[in-house]
Amino acid sequence: MKRKNKIVGLWILVALLSGCAGPKPDSKIIDGDNAQSASSAGAMGRYMETIYPYAEEINRNGGVNWLDDGSLTLIDYNSGLYRSLDDGQSWNREDTSWYPMLEGVYCLSAVMGPDGTVAATCSGEMSEVVKTAYGKPVAEDWEGNYCVFSLPDGTDKVVDFGFSQEDGSCISSFVFKEDGRLFAKDMQGRVYEVDIEKESLRELFMAERAVGYLSFSGEILMAVGYDQLYLYDLEKEVLLPSDATVDAFIKQVLADGSVSYTSGGYPLAVIGSDEPDVIYLACQDGMYRHILNGSMMEQVIDGALSIFGDSYISIYQMRALENQEFLVAFSPSVGMVRYTFNEDVPAMPDKELQIYSLEENHSVRQAVTAYKRAHTDVYVRYEVGLGSDNSLTAEDAIKKLNTQILAGEGPDVLVLDGLPLDTYQEKGMLLDIHTLFQGLKGEEQLFENIVKGFTEENGSIYAMPMGVRIPLLAGDGGRISQAEDLESLVAEVERLRSDYPEGGLFGIYDAEAFLRLFGSVSSSAWVDKEGGMDAEAVKEFLTLTQKMYDLELAGAVPKQQQALQAQAEELASYGIDVLELRANISDNVLYLPMGYAQIAAGASDGIQLDLDCVTSLLRIDDSLDYRVFQGQSKNLFIPVAMVGISAKSTETEDAKAFVKLMFESETQQEIYDGYPVNRTAYQAHFAFLEENQSNGSMTLQKTDDTEQEFELYWPNQEEQQKFTAFMESLTTPALTNDYLCELVYSEGTKVLEGEVSVEHAATEIVKKAAIYLAE
Repeated sequence: MKRKNKIVGLWILVALLSGCAGPKPDSKIIDGDNAQSASSAGAMGRYMETIYPYAEEINRNGGVNWLDDGSLTLIDYNSGLYRSLDDGQSWNREDTSWYPMLEGVYCLSAVMGPDGTVAATCSGEMSEVVKTAYGKPVAEDWEGNYCVFSLPDGTDKVVDFGFSQEDGSCISSFVFKEDGRLFAKDMQGRVYEVDIEKESLRELFMAERAVGYLSFSGEILMAVGYDQLYLYDLEKEVLLPSDATVDAFIKQVLADGSVSYTSGGYPLAVIGSDEPDVIYLACQDGMYRHILNGSMMEQVIDGALSIFGDSYISIYQMRALENQEFLVAFSPSVGMVRYTFNEDVPAMPDKELQIYSLEENHSVRQAVTAYKRAHTDVYVRYEVGLGSDNSLTAEDAIKKLNTQILAGEGPDVLVLDGLPLDTYQEKGMLLDIHTLFQGLKGEEQLFENIVKGFTEENGSIYAMPMGVRIPLLAGDGGRISQAEDLESLVAEVERLRSDYPEGGLFGIYDAEAFLRLFGSVSSSAWVDKEGGMDAEAVKEFLTLTQKMYDLELAGAVPKQQQALQAQAEELASYGIDVLELRANISDNVLYLPMGYAQIAAGASDGIQLDLDCVTSLLRIDDSLDYRVFQGQSKNLFIPVAMVGISAKSTETEDAKAFVKLMFESETQQEIYDGYPVNRTAYQAHFAFLEENQSNGSMTLQKTDDTEQEFELYWPNQEEQQKFTAFMESLTTPALTNDYLCELVYSEGTKVLEGEVSVEHAATEIVKKAAIYLAE
């Protein structure tokens, strides 16, 4: 999961698009990097959404297909073919001869052509029904990429195009052109035309790396790359020069380099239209109109006023209809959305609510979407301080924000993660919002201990987290039961090293990762009553972590270190933050059965592939147990998406309504970065699967080069009750000032690596903190 900076422009009033080249009244014009503006007073007209939900059982799927007979189809990988005869308003399942070949396998893409031809690409082993259809000898241990085709005459066939598991490539998706021609892309960036009859691929071109959304504008095939739009002329069979305006737009929107999601959707989609050389691009910021090789990007649908702005969704397909209407297939949780222009609705709502977070936050984005659906009279603008502008540091972004707040021009609602919460509170920059959390009952009841953790002595509340991460410690039950704080944990680690002279203890050999792990449950102890850094507490933390790190290194086995380092480098090559990963229990706990560690610690932020890793491990080894991870701070929880209201807000009532919605059960059920603080939503997360239900399996590569199959099971009632008791016992929020934490980690790394003494590091930390806090 993790993005884009909103392109700013002003609303302008011009003629309707119908028969014109000008924008709709709700459009924004972007000329290169500069916004063109005109007066928008009294402007009317904007696109409105009509949502057509999918059938409940439709989940992971290949997206929507438009057929020549006017129907729409959708191939769900878990339940088969669905057809709609009313433009997506309702769906009915149909039995097919080919779907059994997609059951029980990993399907990457499954689409249907205008004439009903089916094309699907799968990865892994062939099932028996697939082997039968393939009709050729297949090695028992064969794994790779194969494709399933079904023709309108009822012929079904399986084709192996020769992609191998070794080269890491395969056909990643298919797309049909309106004339029935079939095209495909692979994971290496190659784009092909497919001949089903001849069972062959013809390479058209190769992108610099994997491409995302494929579509057509007349006879031009369009492929979204991470930094450009590839344009291939199908008649001349040549790659056309790139469109500089579109490429600049794509670089900004796809700043993180992601062109597709494993779920099957895309962060950016592009389609052609009936207007010559006119294409439409859609992303989280909304939908844009562009004339190929022109200099303008015209926003016709604003993400802040539509589902496009919801970070939890992705775009599967788009289609331009008559009368400047559009159909968009979003993630299964949304379904199909029809966009129709309504000239009687104000182009811009009368009121504006500004939301700010230093970094993109999916839970907040979800709340923004929910709020704007219920309040169409409010323009909700979500600003991310560290968006696509990579040149801006967190410190610069905070200074810019502070200047805006002091000038009375800042946001109404603040997501305080990474911001100096204590300073804002002391200077009266935040509104007391305790009345929003009084007397909540039934479905809206919050965890009382979390609320108390953010309640001041006088009863005021200035911030509240949407979710929390729970620090856990796992290992031999007799040993971890003695670890009541950081000091007693050190004593257990010393005994562990005595009992196990060789091998990993925590399996962490990176000094910074080691510090961050233990700092996550100690940080609140580093600040004194006056808000400054407590030198003695910092010294104690560095002294104790240094002891444990030295013990870790004392018995390190080079082969194991090298294996973990190679794993870390591979993960980093995929853009995964390894430091963040090593602070989570989900990965660390797997090092126990693999033999890399004797004890595991880290934060849990969800059930699936996280808490269930811990509880499932206990089922196969009854000597293991887990408990709350205690550090210098006792019963600490890690807040996620802390929300507050600016005391300078001019839209206080709307801001309060927005914050209240953020903690309602329906909104909280969509939180997956941490456990919801709403009790009903928390319980709903556990009810996602039936208790003891299989949640898949993984193969663990052990240090002795053997493999172990590890089955995952959904927590049962007893396991849920145990974890909930831990959740209810936590009383202290972790230190929320990232700058102060980073000081400890930066200087502390030098201590663990032997560059400076504990005393020297503590002195530097306290000195730098004092300068920072005085500013």
